[in-house]
Order: sequence, then C-alpha cells, then structure tokens
Amino acid sequence: MLLAPYNIPASLANRPFAAVFWTILAPTVILYAISFVLNIVTGGWIERILGEGGSLEAQWMLFALAHFTVFAAMSFWSESIGAGPFAGPMRTEGDWVAIAVITGPILHVMTVSMVTLVFSGGDPEWMYREGFDARLFSSAAITPVMVAFVILLAPLVEEVAFRGIALGCLIARGWSPVAAALVTSAVFAGLHVNYVLPALIPVFITGLYLALLRVASGSMAAPVLAHISTNAVMLAFAAGPTQG
Repeated sequence: MLLAPYNIPASLANRPFAAVFWTILAPTVILYAISFVLNIVTGGWIERILGEGGSLEAQWMLFALAHFTVFAAMSFWSESIGAGPFAGPMRTEGDWVAIAVITGPILHVMTVSMVTLVFSGGDPEWMYREGFDARLFSSAAITPVMVAFVILLAPLVEEVAFRGIALGCLIARGWSPVAAALVTSAVFAGLHVNYVLPALIPVFITGLYLALLRVASGSMAAPVLAHISTNAVMLAFAAGPTQG
C-alpha cells in the first residue's frame, strides 16, 4: 500500500532499524566483509591493491562488487516487505524525467563551483581529506568499471537507501517531508567521508534536492535519474583535459 500524497510504501513505517542499517551500516559492512573474504582467498591481494600505489582499476572493481551486493540485498529486502525493489514506485510522468535529468546536474555544478571558489585556495584537490587517494577520481582512473560504478551503481544504491528507505520510513512514521529531507540529506552528506567539511555543502544541498524530487514527483525515478545525470556530468568534467 502506498501512502498519499507522496506514494510512500506504508510497510517502511515499521522498519526504522532496517532503515539505519541500509543507509549507514550496510555499505561499509558488506565492503569490509567482501574485502576480508577476498583477502584470505587471494593471499593478501586486497591489502596490496588498497595500499599506497595500488591498482586503481582493482579498487574500483572491489567497490563495484560491494555496491552491487548491497543493491541486490537491499532490493530483495525491500521487495520482501512489500515496498518494491526500489523502496517506492518507479513510474513517473515524462515532465519529471526531463526536470530531473536537466536540473540535477545544473544545481550540483553551481553549488560545487561556488563552494570551490570560496574554499579551494587554488588547490585542485582541496576537497579531499588528508590521506585520501585523489587518484581514484582523476582522469587516469576512468575505466569501464569505474564509469559503471559512478553512473549506475552508486546512484542506485544511494537513492534506494536514502530517498527510498530512509526518507520513506521517516515520512511513513509521521515526520514532515522537510524534516525527513533535512535529516536524511545530512546523513547522506556525512557519509561522504572522503571530503573535507566545506566540500560536503554541495552534497547536502543536492541531497535536499533529490528528496524534493522524490516527494514532489511521488516516484523514485526522478531522484534516481537526477543522480545518474549529475554523476555523469561530474565524471565528464573529471575526464576533461584540464583534469588529466
């Protein structure tokens, strides 16, 4: 059953702890579990590729495998409780498709540009935390696996988790859409641990907009498409000659 007017699956109301698990714990737990198993099976291969100077392609393959596993498990769980594989309906009107695909990247690029202007100090890698391997998002790291991860797997996992399960759970439990959007967007931004604090501002704002698309359209399709198009545009910038 879907709760009007936002088409929120009613079954999400009784799963607050599951919502916490899928949004906060599952991606990390599953990544470490897969890494642990593969490290044993391959005799320490995972430790080597994650170390300094490790293979970028192999790291993206590991991330992709972990995210695919999370999405498959999360979708199976969501389907099993009656919320559908995407924790909400995917059918939407054509207008919302155009709005999502066009406005998502524009908003994110604008906010990233403004924050960069204020905080970068001329450092092209200012947004990354100390110790993070910035090579992962350089043009040298772009491979088919990395593209699939950034454009498809990451948006699907994050949207189902945050704009599907988490946002839906809070609204179904009586929270206002504004409060639910603020909380889920704050957690969404906070989990991007590779960024310094000012770089989380565009992530938070984009999270709010994705939540707005979910509520206004009554469908998961709009935030998913906006996230996919946003990541595609940002990846195109990373692949450009000025980033190489």
